[in-house]
Amino acid sequence: MFNQVDFGKRVKSFRIKNNYSQKELGFRIGVSEQAVSKWENGECLPDVYNLKLLAQILRVSVDSLLDTEIQNPEKNIETITIGGARFDIVEKPETIFAGKIIYAKDFPDVDSFNSAIDSLSEEDKQAAFGKLKEIVLPIYDINLSINFWLDEKQRAFGFVREVMTEEQPDGADVYKMPSSLFIRTYANKETAHLISKEQCEIWELFAYIRDYFMPTHGFRTAQNGAQELEVFDTFEHKAGYAYIPVESVVK
Repeated sequence: MFNQVDFGKRVKSFRIKNNYSQKELGFRIGVSEQAVSKWENGECLPDVYNLKLLAQILRVSVDSLLDTEIQNPEKNIETITIGGARFDIVEKPETIFAGKIIYAKDFPDVDSFNSAIDSLSEEDKQAAFGKLKEIVLPIYDINLSINFWLDEKQRAFGFVREVMTEEQPDGADVYKMPSSLFIRTYANKETAHLISKEQCEIWELFAYIRDYFMPTHGFRTAQNGAQELEVFDTFEHKAGYAYIPVESVVK
């Protein structure tokens, strides 16, 4: 499991090898000397953008910086290819998400709920992320859709990151997701072609998976508390993975 303190030690070691002071390294990245000090002391972690810059400036790969020799906790059960688009059936272990979660029950109607989601600024999201403890690396921004296939009042939507503990500071919303089977696919040109587009957003793949892929291949939506995820692997949120929790109906 990723250790935040060990990450800080690696940052310090690579910094010293490159003959940078904390102030010089911070200047090159565009953060304060204090931010670098907190990273090295294991008090907090850089966001995805700063992590990439950190690796570039220290002349190491992100994998070396993160020491990600650990196995992927997701177990690939099966891969199904449709017209060049890849769909993985994976087992995802119990996962803890934290950040900002907006619940439909707190609003008079679904329109005001959706408006609240749309009005949350990037500054609000980053402020929520800045409070989190023990963030799992690599860091991914995640949109968490809770119960969107159920009654509107049961829905929620979250801007979250994966963390290692439910013990988060006041103001951080937490969702503990049970282990589940998921259909996972990447939003790229091949998957976009399945919905007759050249490019697509991650969320646009959910309908295709539910309406076409799942019934064709013997799956239905899981009812175990696992939820739909948009997992962005770029800072600009231009690409990433769609996850839908499922259970097999094939006997």
